[in-house]
Order: sequence, then C-alpha cells, then structure tokens
Amino acid sequence: MEDMYEILDEIYFNKLKGVLATVIHVEGSAYKKEGAAMFFKDDGTQVGLISAGCLEEDLAARIQNGFGQQTETIVYDMRGYNDLSWGEGSGCNGIIEVLVEPVDATYYEHLLKLKALLEKGIAVTFMKCLSTGSYLFLTEDGHYKFGSLRGESINIQECFRLRNGKNYLSMLKEEVYIHHYYPKPRLIIFGAGKDTIPLVSLAAQTGFTVTVSDWRPGLCNKRNFPNADVLVVGFPSTELIEERIKVSPHDFVLIVTHHFSKDAQLLAYLLDKNIRYLGVLGSSRRTKRLLGMEQLPSNIRTPIGLSIAAEGPEEIAVSIVAELIQLKNQLMREKVHL
Repeated sequence: MEDMYEILDEIYFNKLKGVLATVIHVEGSAYKKEGAAMFFKDDGTQVGLISAGCLEEDLAARIQNGFGQQTETIVYDMRGYNDLSWGEGSGCNGIIEVLVEPVDATYYEHLLKLKALLEKGIAVTFMKCLSTGSYLFLTEDGHYKFGSLRGESINIQECFRLRNGKNYLSMLKEEVYIHHYYPKPRLIIFGAGKDTIPLVSLAAQTGFTVTVSDWRPGLCNKRNFPNADVLVVGFPSTELIEERIKVSPHDFVLIVTHHFSKDAQLLAYLLDKNIRYLGVLGSSRRTKRLLGMEQLPSNIRTPIGLSIAAEGPEEIAVSIVAELIQLKNQLMREKVHL
C-alpha cells in the first residue's frame, strides 16, 4: 500500500504541517523500496514507514534536533556486518537514500491538490530536482501542472516513462526524484455475509477503496463493515450496478453472496462489462452451473484467491486479497514504460 494515501489523509483531516521523509533510492536489499514515506508531525508522532523499524528512530531523533528544516538527503549504508552498525543487525543489507523536506503552507496546498486528483481517479507524477528542491506535480494529459518548478519545458511523456526513484532527466540536465501516484484501486464486493467482514478489512488495509453491496440492510451496514468506503443496499440489478455503483474498467469485482440465484443474476449483469477483475466465490463447477455453460469465459476468475489451502474466513480473505495485490502490482508496473 502507498504510504502517501495514509499521509495525505492525516494531513487533510488534521490540517498538519511537518516534515516528510521519502525513500528515493535503494541499492541492494531493503524492507521497503523507492516511494516509501513517513510524515513527522510537530508533536513527534509519525505516520507511515520507510523501513522495518531500523531507520525510524534515528530519523525521528535527527528531525527533533532540527534536521529537515530545508530539503536534505540522508544516506544510510546498511551493508555493515556487526550489530553495532546499520547492517546485519538491522535486517537490511543495502544503501538507502532518504529525502527529508519540510511541508510548509505552499507544499501543504499542493499535497491537498494531489489528494483531490487521486480521489477523482487521476494519476499524478511527482518530480523533484534534487539539487534545488524545486518540484512539480503533473498529469499525463498535461492538464494539471503545479509546484515550485516551472513546467513549460518539461517533456511530460519522458517523465511518465521513468521508474520510481532517482533518474537523470536529460531535459533539465540534472538528477531528479520521480514517483508515479495512482488512484487507489476500487474493490466492489457483492455479498455481505460474515465471511466478507475480514475480506473487507484486509482489502482496506492493503490499499483498496472498498464498496460492499447487498440486498439485506441487516448485513450491509457500517456496524459490520466499518472499513468499507461505500455501502450500497439493494437488489442486484442493472440500475444498481450502472447508476449507484457505476462499474468501470479499473474495478476489481467479487461475487460472494452464497445465494445461487443472486449470483446468477449478478453474473448475467457483469459478464459483458469491461472490468479489470471479475471473481466468483466457489468452484468452477458451480460457476459453470450459474452461467449454464460447459466452458467458462476467460474473464472470470473462479475459484478466487491464490492456492494456499486456505480454510476459514480469515485465511480465505488472505488468499483472495493476495491475488488482488498480485494483479494490482503487475498492472501498476505495466503502466510505467521501462
């Protein structure tokens, strides 16, 4: 999950300014990669993670002593081989570069713009010049450009082709940090049984925006699903799916009602829709019966989840969410042309 999602929420809801720390380059082994971020509040509390706990204490102490009042980079060399160094004792074995920058009033407003664009489903690329600290947020269509760096001479397509991390940008003739922020993927779950509860909770914790739909208000409610972003109570229908939920090509959709006729109706509505992932709980034999077909269409995943011999709601939730994460990350990598 992108640490920045949580950080943006914290900044937005609490109107916070502080210090933002971001991993911008990794050589060798590290628990987290480029883009991992932490926000240090003025009261000393923190949001996000940049490592497995190896670096946070040191970084917090530096910031408490005044580090981060201007844009600076810390290099942690984790390749040592004794427990008194940053190496073997920390569990990492690489070099990690961390960019530390103050979030002032201007940067705060730009981060809120980033949050608003992501919530509208718009991907945003962030570029920061490491020599000057100037930065730019931009969208692939060029419609949005904002930041402290003038964007007139920026080749947007070149920026979008670069990997997350440090890059040499030929148009500026200098080294920059690039990060591609994508909107949270949406997971739509039809069915609000008890086994859906851990599934919704785990999906929300791992970076999905979750919509739960069911025709039973006694099940589909905030008490059962406090982590769901949207709850839609209603009978499966074209109106419900196309008007109240509005499925899109970017959505992951699961059918888990345990009700044969409802599952059949949902599949009939969704089968021809352009959806990133359409999964049906149960065996492939049952799904064939739902469709009245001997051969399942290639766009249906059934049974859902990675094959880990899962038993019980919690383990099944892990297997399903693991499969969704695998596909999500694969698709994210394909978006950046290497």
